Amino acid sequence: MHTWLVLPGHHPYLVSGVVVAITCAEAIPASSAIATVAAGAVMFVVGMLVGAGVLNMWLALASAVLGAIVGDALIYELGRRYHADIRSWAHSTGQDVVWARGEQFIGQHGAWSLLRARIFAPVRSTVPLQFGAARMGRPQFYRLNLASALVWAPVSLAPGMVVGASVTVADAVSTRLAVALILLLLLLYIVARVASLMVVNGIPLARRVARQAMLGLIRRFPWFENHVQRIIKIDDPEFPTVCAFALLLIASVWLFGGVLQDVIANDPLMRVDTALYTFLQSLQPTPVSTVAQGVAAMNGRIAGCAMAIAVFGWLMLQQSWKTAAWWIAALGVAVVLSPAHWPESGGVPPIDWQAGGPHTPLPDGLAAFNLLLYGFLAWVSTRGQKAAWRVAVAIVMALWIVVGGLADLFLGHAWLSGLLGGWALGMAWLAILGGAYALWHVSEPVHPKGLAVVATGTLLIAGSWVIPAALRETVMSPATSAQSVHTLTAREWRDTGWQRLPPRRTDISGEEEEPLLLQWPARSRLIEQSLNRMGWQVAPGWSLHSTSGWVLPQTPSNQLPVLPRYEQGKDAQLTFIRPEPGTTGTRFVLRLWKSHYVVEGGHGANPLWYGAIYHETRSRPAGLIALPSTQDVEDTGIIVRLLGLQGQCVVRSINDMGWIRNAVLVLPDAVAAANADMPEIAQNDCELR
Repeated sequence: MHTWLVLPGHHPYLVSGVVVAITCAEAIPASSAIATVAAGAVMFVVGMLVGAGVLNMWLALASAVLGAIVGDALIYELGRRYHADIRSWAHSTGQDVVWARGEQFIGQHGAWSLLRARIFAPVRSTVPLQFGAARMGRPQFYRLNLASALVWAPVSLAPGMVVGASVTVADAVSTRLAVALILLLLLLYIVARVASLMVVNGIPLARRVARQAMLGLIRRFPWFENHVQRIIKIDDPEFPTVCAFALLLIASVWLFGGVLQDVIANDPLMRVDTALYTFLQSLQPTPVSTVAQGVAAMNGRIAGCAMAIAVFGWLMLQQSWKTAAWWIAALGVAVVLSPAHWPESGGVPPIDWQAGGPHTPLPDGLAAFNLLLYGFLAWVSTRGQKAAWRVAVAIVMALWIVVGGLADLFLGHAWLSGLLGGWALGMAWLAILGGAYALWHVSEPVHPKGLAVVATGTLLIAGSWVIPAALRETVMSPATSAQSVHTLTAREWRDTGWQRLPPRRTDISGEEEEPLLLQWPARSRLIEQSLNRMGWQVAPGWSLHSTSGWVLPQTPSNQLPVLPRYEQGKDAQLTFIRPEPGTTGTRFVLRLWKSHYVVEGGHGANPLWYGAIYHETRSRPAGLIALPSTQDVEDTGIIVRLLGLQGQCVVRSINDMGWIRNAVLVLPDAVAAANADMPEIAQNDCELR
């Protein structure tokens, strides 16, 4: 785990002080909105540290309970002391609405309102203040205060604890994956908390800020009032919608620019493309491939254009002339964005890509087509409708677009970077057309339920034709050629050929991880037999019984499955474990991947495997699920001793652009038997060259 995550564990009492302070501040009315978001983020992070085994669970719980009790107690006592002036204070500070909501909240939930208020931010600080102003008896209040704090603290820490445990497991698979998971979940948590506050206060505040900005512009630039304000009006009901589409346009342009920069600079996103494609190709059982083919066909241009024509006909029947014109404009832009033979203009689709070759992904035209077409359909059909209908349509359309893109990704029809670029392009045009549609106040009855029936029915009818055609084309198309295999002689491999194998593992995120020091040309059966003599055994497979060992205490190390680690999208084909003698929570793990090379020896050609050895340690924070932490074994001498290959290996070392690359080469049987011709190897456990 990274140092910045482990560092708080060295200062537990400082972390406890922060928890007490922030949970106390959450109860102060003047800072409740900001402190609530901060307290939520702090509790999430502290829970994550507990789940990762960095922080003691009981200390974190005690700090959270103490801070919650003290904060509410202070506000309660202030309410009792100044009960006569509380309401006038609320009126003078503009808290009338919040105060009224708090009274309604208490009337609805009674004594339970103190616990519920700790979860619902808008009335978080109002409830204990109103309890004090109402002169609730101290014994009753402090009983409720203690009980609610004891319930709230573990509930608030629990999500972070789950994430912390998950991150620790992810760290055992990929360090950067763990960091990305931490940042993503923390960001989502903060966004969710901020969004809950924005629903109550954000839109009115945005209106006030925008009005002041507009007035300032009018005073500074008189022409602004005549030219711009006639189109953009602050008090217009569509003003929030136009602002939302403007933000969507900015976000989509930012996303498109980020993807374009990664493609031009050949950043890790390019390695993610190839690693993810290789990984998905290894998950292609026939039933799943058939379903993916059907989904991709339903999301294709033919079905989409048929649906668009049917929707246009429906709008004409409903005499929604303006909406029909905008719909044709959206369809035209979508068709222009998605030429049928876009890959032929320079990009190489994954299915035609050769491993090791370059690829230049272009924005996926079909992704842009679907996002613009179905996104605009969702906007037209939900405009002016009830919230439940708008949420349902938005979820269905989002799932339809994402599932269609994932099907193309799974089948090798699109790169991940191309998919993201296409979605960004379609999202930008959706923001432009949707914002203009709202800005020009196009408001016509489209009968959304009938429109949904027409669109769905057309897709089903089109699907009954395009799906069988797609499946027939798949059956008739020639099978993808197998990956070419390169042959090396034993001497070529020992001299320079070993340098052709990857020096480091590339995980699914496209980042280079630990060095891959071991290379072994042999049949898998012979590797297993050789390792068995040194106490290694094949790692248990994942099953319900073996997975439960991570939860059950005192489970022997040789009964626990090994977490996967991916090299260019492939999991290790051979995985062995060796429990460390005298311990119950540590073991060595050997992972081997099969390369595209074979080494010729005296007994024929042997497939060349490469991999690494890891030292795995288990811990059980708070007595919960066992969490593995992994350390790479990079000492070549230790690797040789662990494998018991003294006298049967050579160690190579080169200076690769300032980085020393080492490799342990296990000699084939024929080479090992010919050690009489290589006395310098026979006399030493390893040879460093």
